[in-house]
Amino acid sequence: MGPTDRPGRVLCLRPEADFAALGVEVPAALDVQFAADERSIDGIEPDVRCLVLPSAGAALGAELFAGARGLTLVQYTGAGTDRIADEIVDELGCAVCNVPGASAKDVAAYVLLTSGALLRRIGAGDALVRSGRYAEARAALAPAHVRGFRGLRVGIVGFGAIGVETALAFDALGAEPRWYDPVAADRPEMQRFARSELDALLRWAEVLTVHVPLTPATRGLVGRSELALLPDGAVVVNAARGGIVDEVALVDALESGQLGGAALDVYESEPLPATSPLLDAASRLGTRLVLTPHIAGVTPEASRELFVRAWSNVLAVVGEAREPAHRVR
Repeated sequence: MGPTDRPGRVLCLRPEADFAALGVEVPAALDVQFAADERSIDGIEPDVRCLVLPSAGAALGAELFAGARGLTLVQYTGAGTDRIADEIVDELGCAVCNVPGASAKDVAAYVLLTSGALLRRIGAGDALVRSGRYAEARAALAPAHVRGFRGLRVGIVGFGAIGVETALAFDALGAEPRWYDPVAADRPEMQRFARSELDALLRWAEVLTVHVPLTPATRGLVGRSELALLPDGAVVVNAARGGIVDEVALVDALESGQLGGAALDVYESEPLPATSPLLDAASRLGTRLVLTPHIAGVTPEASRELFVRAWSNVLAVVGEAREPAHRVR
């Protein structure tokens, strides 16, 4: 490619500073326009060949793509690919690619950290000590009232890269992981850990952690009837996608005392709206409900790998006319 033979434009829906902060260089051969997010542009222009966007964020409406006649690649900078509806992608006829597995260990660490804090009642102990009630904190966190990892029954819904890393992490600490996955591809780790049907897994699990993508088949996968199967005091963690776990049913199960706690990193609507039942219940549930802003996989190491691999694919497809890697559609 000569100095004047620049490829078609690339529109990136995150600021250039995000990449510079981690020392990731955007390929100089690409003609890239940066935007803070989709709200800062009127639409995708006809000469844009590639759209780069974060996996986390609000769904993108069809109006954004009304003029996107030249779009050939949508490149996510994470594993999730659900911000653009399937019907929009079908109409565009472009490739959709993600970056799988880069943050799997980090998400697994999030599940360990949040479930461990809930099982050991760390938040409650902290609040009591801060209020000067040290003896009460010791009593509340006595062995009869907490749960450790050794022998812990961990049910993993979704056994891709993240589910496997989660199983390995819990196993290393003496827990017993089992898994369910409706569409799992064959991989060696599946032989190491026991598989269970969903209902049986729910009845068994002291911790339930969700790692399936959001699809029509998985929307509402863990609803009111499924949550009711969990043992009393169980903990639920969702670091996959909002809409897989029924938020209203989850709040009800927490407030009834059936569930011991829950940690949510993802929500049916993101950003989490002020009208969410989760926010309304948060003050009542206190430290039994952990809410984080879609950051389970966000570490410098994971983000750097995600960014580097995403830009490498964009350069290969747009700049060098090669076949896309990790194409999901």
